[in-house]
Amino acid sequence: MPTYIYFVLYKLKELTHEEEERARNEWEKITEEWPPEVRLIGVYDHAWGTEYNGIMVLESESMDSFTRFWKWFRDKVRWYVPETKTIIATKR
Repeated sequence: MPTYIYFVLYKLKELTHEEEERARNEWEKITEEWPPEVRLIGVYDHAWGTEYNGIMVLESESMDSFTRFWKWFRDKVRWYVPETKTIIATKR
């Protein structure tokens, strides 16, 4: 079975100071609850050459586990991440 790599480009909405604090607190909680089936490789600020604010790199052993993860994750960040684009690759 292949290992899947996900490059998730994300766009953040403009946040007030209070919203930034809320997003930071929620991100900490998300990382504590992170499902083990999907590994967070890294979160990178800026995505030069694109219209996105950053890139998140994820890895999993199955598309099903990523699909379940993505629904859980999107429901938590939708209020401040209005747009994403996902590129999926398989690891050799």
